[in-house]
Amino acid sequence: MTSTGEPASNNPKWLKGKGLGPQVKWHVGSDGKLTALAYARESGDLFLTDESQTISRIDRLGQITALNRVQDSIFALVWSDDGRFGAAISGEETVLRFDRELKTLHTFNLPEVGLAIAISPFGNHLAVSLSNGRNIFYNERKRRIAQFETIRPMSFLKFCPSEPIVFGAAEHGMLCCYNLSGAQIWQEKNFSNVGGIHITGDGDLIYLASFGHGIEAFDGDGASVGSYVLDGTVNSLAVSYEPQRLIAGTVEGSLIWLDADGELLWSTTVTDKIIDLICDPFGEWAIVGFENEGVYRLDWGGI
Repeated sequence: MTSTGEPASNNPKWLKGKGLGPQVKWHVGSDGKLTALAYARESGDLFLTDESQTISRIDRLGQITALNRVQDSIFALVWSDDGRFGAAISGEETVLRFDRELKTLHTFNLPEVGLAIAISPFGNHLAVSLSNGRNIFYNERKRRIAQFETIRPMSFLKFCPSEPIVFGAAEHGMLCCYNLSGAQIWQEKNFSNVGGIHITGDGDLIYLASFGHGIEAFDGDGASVGSYVLDGTVNSLAVSYEPQRLIAGTVEGSLIWLDADGELLWSTTVTDKIIDLICDPFGEWAIVGFENEGVYRLDWGGI
């Protein structure tokens, strides 16, 4: 694991691109292929895992501030907004809960293969989706407090930062919203494949990486409010807390920075697989996690 905060020595060729290009604020390399990223919006900490079964905490300056190893590889990682607690799906059926120092607080086994995991803003609740269509809420003592079932398994889950509700999306055919009692608030059909889901801070807008349909946008009640048609097949995205900026990646290797109206501000072509994207709450910078090249913070004027 290596980190550097010196942009001049870490300007990759793909940085030039088209439009108003960013600067590299810092770059962090991993010991193995990157598997997952998570970001704590309030504390500013970044958490990452790789195939060497290492989990790391990175501060705002790109410095490694904590490091630990787990017994199995992690493919899904989430962290509370305040930075105090995190959770992960390890292997296929094990959930790990971490504190800020990356110490494992407890583990528990799932009844089926886990697909996605979400954590509430203060880390008090987890939502886990299973391959059989069950979705379970757990409290901080790993106790099941509610569950709900969907016709299609939820591949993506997100807690709303401002309300006790969870948004979920299947890989195809369904977008939904449930409260922490497991009661359905709404459910809508979605006719495109989905590679990722992100919501704004108040939950008023939901964005889906919808492959050939570009980026699709829905309001907090699940009604379609439009889409951004981009060149390529969109399979990853992130949005700022207020809907000022979006960053998207495509299957073909495009990396795209957009404003709230969908206007393209910068785009480039990368050669490494994008594992995850994170957008700064104010829309001034973004984090890109590559499978082999590590993690870059791209800055358009933030601090």
